[in-house]
Formats: sequence, structure tokens, C-alpha cells
Amino acid sequence: MVWFLVIAPPPEEFERLERLKEKFERVENITGIPSDILKAVSYTLTRYYHHIPKKPEDVPQYGIMGIFKLSDAEKFSGISSESIINDEYLNILAGARLLKKYLEDCGGDLRCALRNYGGEIFAEDVLKLLKNGLDYPVLPIKPHPEINLIDEENPIKPNACPPGPEYPLVDRWIPAHSSNYTSSNRPTSYPITKIIVHTTEGSYAGAISWFQNPSANVSAHYVLRSSDGEATQMVCHKDIAWHAGNWYYNTRSIGLEHEGYISQNGWYTDTVLKKSAYISRMTISTFGVLLRHDTVNGIMGHVEVPGATHTDPGQYWDWLYYLALVEGLRTSDTLVDNLTTGFRRGGPYQYWWFDSGNGFGTVYSLGNYRHTWYTYTTTGSVVNWGRWTPNLPRSGLYEVKVYIPSGYNAYVRYRVYHRGGVTDVWVNQASYSNQWVSLGTYEFDAGYSPSNSLTLGDTSNVSGRKIAFDAAVWIYRGSLCGDVIVDDGDTGWYPFGNWYLSSYPGYNGDYRYANVGGTPDSAIWTSSLPCSGSWKIYAWVRKGSNRTTRAMYRVRMIGRDTLLYLNQYSSSSSDTGWFYLGEVCTDTFLVTLYDQASDGSVVIADGIKFQWSSSACYTGTSEEEKRENLDVRFEGGRILVLVPKRGDLRLSVYSSDGRKVLDKFYKDAVGYVEQTFEGKGVYFVVVDFDGVRKVKKVMLKP
Repeated sequence: MVWFLVIAPPPEEFERLERLKEKFERVENITGIPSDILKAVSYTLTRYYHHIPKKPEDVPQYGIMGIFKLSDAEKFSGISSESIINDEYLNILAGARLLKKYLEDCGGDLRCALRNYGGEIFAEDVLKLLKNGLDYPVLPIKPHPEINLIDEENPIKPNACPPGPEYPLVDRWIPAHSSNYTSSNRPTSYPITKIIVHTTEGSYAGAISWFQNPSANVSAHYVLRSSDGEATQMVCHKDIAWHAGNWYYNTRSIGLEHEGYISQNGWYTDTVLKKSAYISRMTISTFGVLLRHDTVNGIMGHVEVPGATHTDPGQYWDWLYYLALVEGLRTSDTLVDNLTTGFRRGGPYQYWWFDSGNGFGTVYSLGNYRHTWYTYTTTGSVVNWGRWTPNLPRSGLYEVKVYIPSGYNAYVRYRVYHRGGVTDVWVNQASYSNQWVSLGTYEFDAGYSPSNSLTLGDTSNVSGRKIAFDAAVWIYRGSLCGDVIVDDGDTGWYPFGNWYLSSYPGYNGDYRYANVGGTPDSAIWTSSLPCSGSWKIYAWVRKGSNRTTRAMYRVRMIGRDTLLYLNQYSSSSSDTGWFYLGEVCTDTFLVTLYDQASDGSVVIADGIKFQWSSSACYTGTSEEEKRENLDVRFEGGRILVLVPKRGDLRLSVYSSDGRKVLDKFYKDAVGYVEQTFEGKGVYFVVVDFDGVRKVKKVMLKP
């Protein structure tokens, strides 16, 4: 039974999602379009929110299904445009009927239908979401590993600007329509002195499609996707994109459009901010734009353009963090500076001072650069202290470094909180001047939690010494339980019987095959695994018309073996890649493939991949019994979880827009697990333990 703590009046986000779930299911029953596909379309375009364009230049996509082709939706659904725009249920129904029509036109090809609905980029985004699944309160999407993301027939080809994007890490070049920008020869014709940050007020795919529309009269140099930071260049740097609404600013700027809505939190993910910062950093290096938040020469928001009618990037854009990223962090690194939200200081206010001309960074006018908090040491107990808490993008090994500016002379203790314990590191700040100092490499869980943190107090062996509290950075050094792959022909691959080397390419070069029937043949893949737990297993296969539809794999689990089957048949030999076999609880990489099958003439043996999933494993207890025994409460600013038996537990907290704000892992938990949590508004507490999930909604008052 799920228990909810509700202390605020409706409308409630949880109830809204429940109603939305019912609408998706009703439309599925009416149209036959699976609700997972409908949810994937909606999440990709609108994050499950009913948006209506407010300005002529906004991306023209309507409602919760983000419908681009309103006239087609009206024609094929029989629902009026006014109802499609204003009624959430009818918008879903119209979107589903439109997609069904496209499916009929495409002979049932989902990728083709999605292209017709929203374009090439949109189609790949939806298919990727369907393949990997979505962990979202009330409206999750289950993984569909059978979906193939490789489109051999219609690859996206780079165009000249010169060929492909102008910066190495930009993913795509898709040109805007020539009527939406002005050809030029910058910086000869106009100097480039500004980078202007925008928000699309629509989806990534929608913005790209809109800039290709000759009637749009708007464009930007770059469009960036929220979920994974994918960047598409659409206008060459030498040309003038129409994005600022001010000719003078257009001529002297590079425009960056970020997927999202300014009224809705959660779109400016860490991933998209880091890719955007990379583009800004390259632009600064290329054209000499100053690294500062400035409207004359620097990085600015659309809202700051003289005469602007837009307010993007809005209140949820973190300028301090963004400018720190532009300073040069790698995409996998996480910085917490002394004026960002991840830093807290405590102790008597009169014992805190700050140095406004000294500290991490290059330009003081950026706000958080050249700034350091400081206090003085004491030989007694800690009085003044600071804590740095990062929001880490993934679990793994991180090296922790602190920045020590010039002019400080205290011998102090940094305390690193990490997975499995606490480590004290003593540093003599007098030995460093404007330098990053390593505190070591440790294991950390993903997300934001005081248990992933760094503290520094004012206690020392000598009193009266000056202590700096500046920036800290977590540098990603690798996965703890990463992928393990054994290829055919590798050490750890053992063939028995007759396996023939194919002349066609496979994973890492080649593959083997055995004939179905006759003398039984088998092949074994084996290796050590770095972690015990739940692993997803994939087989690399070049499918073909002579393959079996039921290749049998035996996989070693903890305590027993299990059989998994894979359809290796396809009418196209280009249907090649990693195909999902299943998920098992194991501590051993041991897979056996047999050539005995009921159809086909050959069985394919190529690479086998084990992909880490979680430390939770399944037992014989029913899921309902497990869920009933797991008690989740929220009391006095604390999340309390009563764990009935010893095991690994993951505690996650989501904001109402689906953004994960806390992700904490507890090894060998038992009894009460306590986690402090602060916030305001609606949150969903999700507990994963012993193979089941329990969800609790809380609403916190400001």
C-alpha cells in the first residue's frame, strides 16, 4: 500500500499525472496506438505539459502531444483545431489518430510515421526513449530493447559549413532555410562580440523543423537538446541568424537555443548546460568574446537585448554555474564554487570575511569569480565551517580537488563524505597559491546528497591562521560496475564443435556461425564481473534471412541457470548491433549458446555484453509482500524508510516535473534509514529495495 502525505490544496501534481495516465489509456483503447508510444511522443515534445504558443515566433506545436501539423490533425481526427488546442484529452486523441494515419501511410513503420509527425530528429528521440525506457512517477515508459536505433537507409549526412559542424563536439549540421538568416562574411563584415542564450519555448525537434520552415523568419546558430545535450548547428558563424529581435545584436552575436520552456523547471539539465558551455567556450576562443556575463562584449540572455519582448532564459537558468562551466570544466566534472547553491557555510556571521579580488576564475565581473570566503583557525572545536555538495551526474569514481588561492596559511582538515565512509585529508594551504589540490579519489553515488559532500572546519593545530573556502570540483574517473564485453575469439570465448568464421563484418571485426541441426555445437563466453547484482545482457548479432528465430542462450545466475532466447532472423542483413537478451541477478559472466533450434539454418556467435543495472536482486517473495513490508514516511524534514531485512536500498526523490533531485544508495541497509531533505512544492519519494519499488508523494510548504 502506498501512503501519501498531502498538506496542500489541489490542483495536485500527482492527481494530474493520474488523470493523464487514464487519458493515455483511454486513447490507446480507442485508437490501438500503445500508450507507451503516446507517452514517448508527449514527453519528448512537452514533458507531459499542455503548452500553447504565445508569440508568432514561438515553435508552432500545440498541446500535450506537441502537434506541429494542426490542419492534418484536424483533418484526420475529425476534431476541431480549437478543441485540439484547448482540450488535453482531445489533443491526445487527435495526436494518436494523426500518428495512426501516418502509420497506415508508412505500412506500419514506426520510424517513418514519427518522421511524418515531427521530423527526423524527433523520430530518433522518441525511438531512443522507447528503447531505453523512462523512470517517471505515474507515467513511466517501459524499455523496448527490440527497437533498433540504426537507420541504414536514411542516415543524416553532414552539409558544408564547411562540411559538418564547425566545432568538433557539435553533433549535427542541419541548415536553416535560407530565407531565415542573412548571408554575410563575419567577422570581416561585423565583429562577433556576444553570445546570446535563448529558450526554444518548444521541443528540440520542433525548433529545428521551425528554422527549416521558410515562413518562420527566425533562426539560431545552434539548437541544443535538454535530455542529453545533443547540439545541432543550423547557421554558419559567418552568417547572421535572426534570433535577437534586434538587427545590431544579430549582426554581432552567436545565438544558442536551448530546448525547454522558461515557465517550467527541469529543462536546463547539467548535460545540456555543459554542451552549451563548450560551444560558448569555443566561440570565446575563436572570436575573442569576453568570458563574462555582459551585454557589450560577453554572454547574455535574450531578455537583455534592448527592446526584447522575450524573458528567456528565465529564472531557472543558473548564470553562476553556467559561467563556471564555460571557464573550462570537462562535461563529466562537477564544480561547486563558494557562491553557488551547492555551497553552505555556518558559524557566527561576525567571524566570516570575504576576499573579492582573489579566488577561482579569471574575471571578477562574472559574479562568482575572484571571490573567496575566509575565516581564522582555532585550536578548539569547530566554530565556522563550510560544506560543498555536488549534484553528480552518475555513480562512480571521482577525484576531489579544492582550489586554494594565494595568501592563505592555515593547516586544515578537509573531510570527504563518500560511499562507504568518511576520509580526513589534512592540507597546508600555505604550500599552494592559486592552485587545484587533490584530496584523493573516492566512490560516490549519483545525485545530490549531504552524504556526497566535502566539509572544512576552522579547527587546526595553531590558532589565528587564515583559511580559504573557495571552489571544489569532482572529476569523474570511471564507472565502478562498467560494461564487460567478451567477443568471439577473445580470451574467455570457448567454441565446441564446428563454428565457422564469416567473411562479413561483426562486432570488433568478425563473427562466427554454426549450422542448425546435426551434431550439437555450443560456444561459451566467460569472464569475471566487478560487481554482484542485476546485469542486463546483450548479444551482438548480424541478423539475416537464414538465421533462427529462437537462438537459445544459457546464462548463469546466482543459485541457478536460466534460458534466454533471441530472434536472429531479419530480412535485412543491415539489421546489426546489440540486441537485448534479458536481465539476471548474477556474480558470474557465463553464457552458453547452442546451435539446436527449431528453424533457420545458422546460429550466430559474436560479442556478449553485460551492462550493470543495479545491486538489487530478486527473491521468491511476492512483489506485493515486499512492497507491503517496506515502510516509507516523511517526518520533520526527514525521509524515513523502515527496511525489513538487510539489503541494498536506493532512495530517489523527483520534483514534480520529473527531475531527479536526490539519488542515494545504501549498502546493506536494515532498520530505519534516515535522509534529511529540504525543498518546497511537490516531490515524489521513490524507494527501490529487493526488486520492488514504492512511491510516496510529499508536498512541502515554502
